[in-house]
Amino acid sequence: MSILIRLTASVLLSAVLLSVLPIAGEHRIYEDVLRLHVIAESDSADDQALKLKVRDAVLACVSVAVGDCTSFEEANAVVTAMSEEIRSAAEVCVRENGGNCTVSVELSPEKYPRRDYGSACLPAGVYQSLRVTLGDGAGKNWWCVLFPTVCIRFARETADEDAYIAAGFTPEEYRIITGNDGGWKIKFRILEILADVFER
Repeated sequence: MSILIRLTASVLLSAVLLSVLPIAGEHRIYEDVLRLHVIAESDSADDQALKLKVRDAVLACVSVAVGDCTSFEEANAVVTAMSEEIRSAAEVCVRENGGNCTVSVELSPEKYPRRDYGSACLPAGVYQSLRVTLGDGAGKNWWCVLFPTVCIRFARETADEDAYIAAGFTPEEYRIITGNDGGWKIKFRILEILADVFER
């Protein structure tokens, strides 16, 4: 009898795990998303205000080009090709607003915490990131999703599945980031644990 109980418990546990493990393509969220990260020189009011102006200048520089992309690979290639243009736009913004800090632009993997965008939420983990650093980068930062274009067009409650898929998310990714599949919090935690394990 005890063997039957153990077997039944094992089957039930396996069924539960299979229902929440990231086996439906959710792990591709890390591979399909390009983040934007702007870091201020310091936490002074002036430097924090300048950070936001630089953010706007960077988005104005890349939003149209990235918005026309249909895949992460294409968006990553576009941003890579535009890196000097992006740095120049940020530098012009700094000078026009009375700043004198240096600007560095880097495109590389970077670890992010879990982030809520209103109608969607992305799990913590390592994402490809366009990082714009002002001066020593000792101040508070600002980040969003550059591709798919969440921080440009889709960070609003009215965005539906068609809008997210048009932006570049797959149906599976849409369901997990918007919580429209059961157990998304558990899947997020599993994704975050796996991402941390693989990073180490």
